[in-house]
Amino acid sequence: AMTGRFNRMMMVETSMTLFSSVPCLRAVRLSFLGLASTVALASTTAFAAASDPFPTHPVVIKVAYPAGGGADVATRQLTQRLSQALGQTVVIENLGGAGGSVATLAFLRQPPDGYQLLSLTGNDAVMNPITSAAAKYKPENLRLVHPLIISDFALVTARDDAPASLDALIARMKAPGAPEYSFGNWGVGSTPHLAAEDFRRQAGVKTLDVPYRGVSPIVQDLLGKGLDFAFLPVISSVLDLIRGGKLKVVGMGTTARNQQLPDVPSTGDSKILKNFDYKVWPGVFVHSTTPEPVVAKLHAAISAVVNSPEYQKWSVDSGNNPMTPMSLAQADAFYRDELTRGRRLAAAMNLQPQ
Repeated sequence: AMTGRFNRMMMVETSMTLFSSVPCLRAVRLSFLGLASTVALASTTAFAAASDPFPTHPVVIKVAYPAGGGADVATRQLTQRLSQALGQTVVIENLGGAGGSVATLAFLRQPPDGYQLLSLTGNDAVMNPITSAAAKYKPENLRLVHPLIISDFALVTARDDAPASLDALIARMKAPGAPEYSFGNWGVGSTPHLAAEDFRRQAGVKTLDVPYRGVSPIVQDLLGKGLDFAFLPVISSVLDLIRGGKLKVVGMGTTARNQQLPDVPSTGDSKILKNFDYKVWPGVFVHSTTPEPVVAKLHAAISAVVNSPEYQKWSVDSGNNPMTPMSLAQADAFYRDELTRGRRLAAAMNLQPQ
């Protein structure tokens, strides 16, 4: 027995000596130890990264329009409280051009990690790829986190003979010898362009489209009587002109009446226009491939700010509709519905990229 145990001990010692002395076996041993260390380090790093709370550095929101516009103002109302909610600085970067496409394409070139966000109107997100050859992205590349405000559109004029309703305007336009009225918009595929085209199709009338660079020059031409009509968002600047009597509202371009203008008839009151409902809503978007936990955290923070009493009061005082809270799933469904509707309208109007 003693002899057998001695022989086994000698075999083990000889094997260990051989393992340490033969170069190739020693290399195998070192490689094994190195691999084990690498795996351990990678596991530790991955755990640290997974446990890192988002965000750990400032967040940038690219606003797809110049400073001072509706989307820009709504985003600036968001940022201060959003910084507090996220525990990080939130910076606004205005990057206007091509109806929002310049900022959208710049945004999509950034990593989909939630540190770069996009403030864009839903109409531009959906319609730019349909109407602009330069907008080389798909609406599905974007994911809506939460809308910021929702503004109704109204058909307005400064004409002294403003009709009392949309149906009255249609009757006037169909009368023998009626003039061809001009309608302002800010580009093919813009909400006022879509609304005017839908109005023409449903009413069976002709109008003259006049493109502008935005709301302000349209308002200037309306007030100067160089333009007959335009569908405009009921935002504070437009609402002030309506309340001051400088602009007159023919009718709301929405199926429901506006709470700021409860006496103005809507398309829901029309006997001619059906399913005619035009609004504008800027929202905060992320890449569609952004990790779900990051999107969920952003949604929770943005939703808490947008649906707070302070933000709601500012929004309503500015002429917007009260925001209805949306879960992330509801925001996804809302954006999908807007995309379906936009594509249906584009097909009906035979809109092509230009």
